[in-house]
Amino acid sequence: MAQERIALGINLRKNKIENASSFGKYYPEVDLQKTLSLRGFAEHMTAHGAKYKRTEVEGVLNQIVECLPELLAQGIPVQLGTLGTFYPTAEVAKNGAVLNIGAMRGLNPNDIIKGIHIRFRPDQTKLDNLCAPTFKYACQLELRNIVDTVEVGVDSHGNPKKMQTLKPIATAVAEWEEEHGETPTGGDNNGGNTGGNTGGNTGGGGLPGSGGEG
Repeated sequence: MAQERIALGINLRKNKIENASSFGKYYPEVDLQKTLSLRGFAEHMTAHGAKYKRTEVEGVLNQIVECLPELLAQGIPVQLGTLGTFYPTAEVAKNGAVLNIGAMRGLNPNDIIKGIHIRFRPDQTKLDNLCAPTFKYACQLELRNIVDTVEVGVDSHGNPKKMQTLKPIATAVAEWEEEHGETPTGGDNNGGNTGGNTGGNTGGGGLPGSGGEG
């Protein structure tokens, strides 16, 4: 029996930047659910018919967690089969550009590097292409909520306290139709609040250095 695919929820968030050309428009973002722990991931793998016990799978995953950063810290990219490749990139510090070759004498790289990022580049081979446009078709997308962030007071330091709200898109559309007395354009927006934690960068995009994949 084929296993039912679980949908990837897509929420919409309104652009509130008044001087932006896209002000007032809604942009999609993934409805992120609760993060799965390493143990939970191991249990998920064993539930999918892995030949090994959960403790054995978890042990291997812990070895990966320990060894992967060690290799990346040496500038060694690590390819995990057809999943993709982890690799390090350098983030330049403010005013970290070296003016000329003469300025390289006695240069300390710590003075020009702000940080080292761990990046991931999905596999792009013909049979196992996981780059962004292709991976989208491996997901069953489902519109769910309109996301908003509202201020709910101030904290002990006087900074605004914010709370995220979710309104099912179907509810928002029904309210819009009732208020305007007409059917809005943009297609049939169905979906609902699944209680997930939404996040991510509005508008999508790949990781720096990954050629736009991710």
